[in-house]
Amino acid sequence: MSVLSRIPRAYKVGLQAKVLQARQRFVQAFMSYDSKQLLERLRSLGVRSGDSVMLHSAFGPQYGFRGTIEELTGVFVEAVGPQGNLLMVSLPYRTSSLQYLSKLKTFDVRKTPSMMGLVSEYFRHRPDVLRSLHPTHPVLVHGVRAEWFVAGHEDCEYPCGPGTPFERLEQVDGKAVFYNVPFATFTFFHYLEHRVSAEMPFPLYTDEPFIVPVINGEGESATVTTYVFSQEAIRRRRFHVLESELRRRRLIKECRVGNSRLALIRIRDAVECVSDMHSKSQYFYDLSDSSRQGHKSESSGRET
Repeated sequence: MSVLSRIPRAYKVGLQAKVLQARQRFVQAFMSYDSKQLLERLRSLGVRSGDSVMLHSAFGPQYGFRGTIEELTGVFVEAVGPQGNLLMVSLPYRTSSLQYLSKLKTFDVRKTPSMMGLVSEYFRHRPDVLRSLHPTHPVLVHGVRAEWFVAGHEDCEYPCGPGTPFERLEQVDGKAVFYNVPFATFTFFHYLEHRVSAEMPFPLYTDEPFIVPVINGEGESATVTTYVFSQEAIRRRRFHVLESELRRRRLIKECRVGNSRLALIRIRDAVECVSDMHSKSQYFYDLSDSSRQGHKSESSGRET
């Protein structure tokens, strides 16, 4: 029996809390930064005024930002400027769309919370932010083209496919930024999946669509018809294959500011990479028979 196993749980919890507090004090003293420094690092990564940027983020004192969520969000809004657009995903679940819809009664675009972190949920409450009316992959947008980005998402049978904010992000030569989150949070991955889905020997989506009750921005009831990702597709996903190829091609730019990690990828670079992989019959799935039989894989079933 180890020494740690003999320590009462209450003492362990107290010790862990003290260690966490000590780490946070260290970060604030030696690895903290302000809004100006964050903006400078975003510029060094390649974020320019007028850009359309989809942000994936995590917020907390352990990262060293000296400010509130409001101030942090303001930096990203300032980074894209008055002619740019800031986008965030606001998925209302932490599992998969299939599991979510099996229990969902109604999706309310005004009230259903985002489960994609504190920044996304704060962003959802801003009066100058629009949210697309889609029950599984709603997108939040602030900017001059916000209405265009979210328009018609409710009419798209494939949540991240043609006609969605994800396709439009490619059309405007957008970028994805990752702030204290791994590259695997890249929700645009689902758009890339859709592009190669016809070539796969398994269905990306369920056989039948779901008809989902929703409430729109005016408080009116409606329905949205959408397919969701199949369990087999979730099992077969190998996101690390795509990430490794993008890194091999040096398409992911990274830097640090204080105790925070930043990364950026140009959306069209990701699309071109997948198109090239496709031409060489390289895919980010396990295409073996063992996966088809339901063997355990690296996928947790969670969507991003």
